[in-house]
Amino acid sequence: MAETVNRVPVAAGRFYSGSPNTLQREIHEFLQAGTPLPESERLLGLIVPHAGYVFSGGTAGKCYARIPEENNIERVILLGSSHYASFQGASVYNIGNYETPLGIVPVDLEICESLIANNDLFSFHPAAHTEEHSLEVQLPFLQEKLKSDFRIIPILLGHVRPNESKRIADELLSLANEQTLFIISSDLSHYPNYEDARTADAETIEGIISGDPERFLDGLDRNNDKHISNLHTSCCGWTSVLTFLYLTEQMGNVTIRKVDYSNSGDSVYGGHDRVVGYGGLEAVMKGDKKKYLSEEEQLQLKKLAEEAIWQYFERGGRDDIDPAYLPPALRAKMGAFVTVYVRNKLRGCLGRFDEREPLYERVRDLAIASATKDTRFEPLDASELPDMRVQISVLTPLRRIHDPSEIILGMHGIYIRNGLNTGTFLPQVATEHNWTVEEFLGYCSKNKAHLGWDGWRTAELFVFEAIVIE
Repeated sequence: MAETVNRVPVAAGRFYSGSPNTLQREIHEFLQAGTPLPESERLLGLIVPHAGYVFSGGTAGKCYARIPEENNIERVILLGSSHYASFQGASVYNIGNYETPLGIVPVDLEICESLIANNDLFSFHPAAHTEEHSLEVQLPFLQEKLKSDFRIIPILLGHVRPNESKRIADELLSLANEQTLFIISSDLSHYPNYEDARTADAETIEGIISGDPERFLDGLDRNNDKHISNLHTSCCGWTSVLTFLYLTEQMGNVTIRKVDYSNSGDSVYGGHDRVVGYGGLEAVMKGDKKKYLSEEEQLQLKKLAEEAIWQYFERGGRDDIDPAYLPPALRAKMGAFVTVYVRNKLRGCLGRFDEREPLYERVRDLAIASATKDTRFEPLDASELPDMRVQISVLTPLRRIHDPSEIILGMHGIYIRNGLNTGTFLPQVATEHNWTVEEFLGYCSKNKAHLGWDGWRTAELFVFEAIVIE
């Protein structure tokens, strides 16, 4: 791997305090003014201002306070619009980690590389990140609020048209899950007087809350048509907000609400004749947090797997599919295992955890491989296809654990890793064998990871959940 280059803080001492102790104290004060999200809702993302903390820290703090104290956030996608550099598309920082006065914030370099490799709208423009403050000012809040291992994906948008924002949203949609939080960094109106700012910002916030990308753009146009004196923009990060709205529109069941509003005129340091607006908003998902695939989507996915195997035996390959005709859930990038039985006898089971290809493609590939390439079993013969049964396990992202007590039998699968030695069991394996947690770990460590019965004790342990489609 090439030597990494960390992105050093440039806003410390300017937008926020460069003293770790002072910074922590101020952030705690900002957070205490807010309230956490109800347990019945899942926080998908926040739209947060990015001015100096003396101006927008109060609104930002109320936003970050919405993150539940008990959360499993492992990845934060930071999305902002460039203030200093001119470039096309989206710039992803993929050469190192970010630093703040509170320490290092790890960047998910693997995901960053994948975005750049898979979509020509993503690249790395060094100048975009060098002086940019909009992402950096969010990090101290995350460091203090999450208090856990998390990685960031720092993305800055340059010149992007609405159709390109939608393409970026399509790519980011595959990363949306319970372990991922989206932070959209944007201020609202720039430089009108106090009352005009409140009027313009109300229009913009209403457009965002609608969840409709077109309604949001129409609101920006309406503000322009009012010819408000000295209004330079209604939303400096409009491309980032638009991208997020395209993403939430596809997900469905997302509600966007206002958390707080202020402008620089509300600060003791700001006047009323030339202000900047700060809107804090949240995107939440209500109801069943574990609902990844509807019943109809599960049936469709199973049918695709079975058809892929039949097509392979009939003509040596599988049909191409236009993803535009598939629901977003089947286009999401998720891990999966496919198990093939013949007359209820196991004949193959292969899978992958990484999230590098759409679910529908992964399942079709794994179905064929499980039926023909699992070296532990005899490959299927065409004559056996009428008696074939396929089981699919769609996997949630891996979550690192540090104690076996965190494993819930029947709910969690396990993944053990020590160097190049790895092993996994799906959740249903423990219940099928009526194992204890220690037996679950021991058999996986011995038979799968080849580390010996107690090898798991010095290995990295992960858990995941599976949506099992019979």
